[in-house]
Amino acid sequence: MTASLDLTAQQRRIVDALRPILGAEAEALYEAHGRSLHKLAGFARDSSMPSCRRLATSLALAQELLAEEMTAAPVFDSPTAVSDFLKLHFAGQPFESFVAMYLDAQHRLIAIEDLFRGTLAQASVYPREIARRALHHNADALIVAHNHPSGSAEPSHADEALTSALKTSLSLLDVRVLDHLVIAGSQATSLAQRGRM
Repeated sequence: MTASLDLTAQQRRIVDALRPILGAEAEALYEAHGRSLHKLAGFARDSSMPSCRRLATSLALAQELLAEEMTAAPVFDSPTAVSDFLKLHFAGQPFESFVAMYLDAQHRLIAIEDLFRGTLAQASVYPREIARRALHHNADALIVAHNHPSGSAEPSHADEALTSALKTSLSLLDVRVLDHLVIAGSQATSLAQRGRM
């Protein structure tokens, strides 16, 4: 029995959507990455294969589409766009990284920056650098996020302590930390929604 006969209806739709981008390699690449779009996206970002470069470009365009939505209106008018943007941003990353989303006084997106990159299990984050970049962008507020490559979107005690330290230090500069999101694959956890801000 071939792999194509084993695909669920949803997996078949995914392969069909990948085919115009990846060509004849679509099904084999999808299968080679455990039928996971997150793993395939991570592979595509690091691959020099022309078809994978096209997939990475497609993902980048999808992110820009979501970023455009957050630039035009307050981010809290479209919290799904924030979550979706971050899921795309972190898709397939085998290491932890930390992102800051700088917002104006109306909570519209000014800029997004990858600030820190770590290992599989941790990333060192420096509040001083976040403060410096927030001042550079003249940000009124920010949302921070990081990924958990382990697959659990549950915030750790260290994540909560960092959030508290950021809120305290940035409040001295009149910059508000509105949320800290933890992303793991297709899951997102908001510390603000959990009342931990």
